[in-house]
Amino acid sequence: MSKNTAIKVSENTLKKLHKLAGEIAAEKGKRVTLEEALIHLLDENEVKKMEMKSHKPDEERKKLLSLLEMKIEGAGPEDFKEYEYRI
Repeated sequence: MSKNTAIKVSENTLKKLHKLAGEIAAEKGKRVTLEEALIHLLDENEVKKMEMKSHKPDEERKKLLSLLEMKIEGAGPEDFKEYEYRI
């Protein structure tokens, strides 16, 4: 048996929770409680944490740097000059 408790939130937060619950209800096609909306937010947060853990910025940074340092045959400094476009 679960123990229920009350939490205090501002009117603005309550409106946002009701809006989220409405969006989830529209997706599911059934009524959704505010608790289910909160659980949905917590689950989304867990997914984002897992994505962040799997993200490897050092490897991606090395790949980007190697692309920037790569020499392109036939390209010279004149290819990087700015052009004046007149309208």
